[in-house]
Amino acid sequence: MRRAYLAFVLGIVSVFVVCPASVRAQSILFDATKGQMLGNADWVIDADVFNLGPARTTRRPEVGRGNESNPQQTPTAAAAGITASTPETYWRGGLSAWGVASVQRGLGVQTLPFNRAITYNVASNPQDLKRYKVFVIPEPQFRFTATEKTAILNFVRNGGGLFIIGNHARSDRNSDGVDAVVAWNDLFDTNTAGVNPFGIRFNAVDISTTSSQVLTTANPITRGVAGAVARYKTNGGATITIDPARNASVRAAVWQTSSRTNARVLVAYATYGSGRVVAIADSSAVDDGTGDNNDTLFNGWSSFDNRRLVMNATLWLAGR
Repeated sequence: MRRAYLAFVLGIVSVFVVCPASVRAQSILFDATKGQMLGNADWVIDADVFNLGPARTTRRPEVGRGNESNPQQTPTAAAAGITASTPETYWRGGLSAWGVASVQRGLGVQTLPFNRAITYNVASNPQDLKRYKVFVIPEPQFRFTATEKTAILNFVRNGGGLFIIGNHARSDRNSDGVDAVVAWNDLFDTNTAGVNPFGIRFNAVDISTTSSQVLTTANPITRGVAGAVARYKTNGGATITIDPARNASVRAAVWQTSSRTNARVLVAYATYGSGRVVAIADSSAVDDGTGDNNDTLFNGWSSFDNRRLVMNATLWLAGR
């Protein structure tokens, strides 16, 4: 009887030991379903194959149409081999530095490949958003479908963290008439939750600046656990207008100018339901300058305090 009881207790303990590890292995999901590798972009954490290009009619990624990154679900080499001194070149992608830094902070990372689906609470999808803490969507090149919009909103509403990354106006990487400004604003304006539920909207501009107009009061983005942010660099990005009338929690973390108006924001954050949202207006801020040899990349990750800001935001979104 004692042995049976002990086996029962050990079984319970093993469940609580194993489950956190499996959750950790799926902390952050980087989206690659919206053409993030097309044109002169490589917004992926790791790719072993380079065989994608835009299809002739849909302009969506298609195998055999080019030599763009085709990121796989799980980065290789294994994340278990990453230590505090591992360089970002351990993986190959324009976002590999972000991926490696996240693992160094105890967060697991995966990619949602180009031919997978964005869903929420769909048990048959092994990469359903409900399995992750943070969903990163870098510079989408296609509009989100109605189903995808609902999935993303429900993910955040129920406690998920959404990292929104835009880019400057007319940054259409696949010549289909849609850039990140259009794609994001379409999600914000047309969805089942109402207009602009996050209180965030992208402005169709193209700016480059190094801003010291940083929020210095206590906040999770510029005064977070990854360090204080004094300067943030944008290299060809948009700006953000925040609207507290739509979402009372929305705040600016970095502004374009000293006037610090709600219409000239570079980084914003908000809560929505039980979840959290961070938006940055430029993809170069997370670009580590390496990845697909066919692209000209820009090392914004190491510019001034960009890395600190991005990691503060990532950890906050993950609930750290």
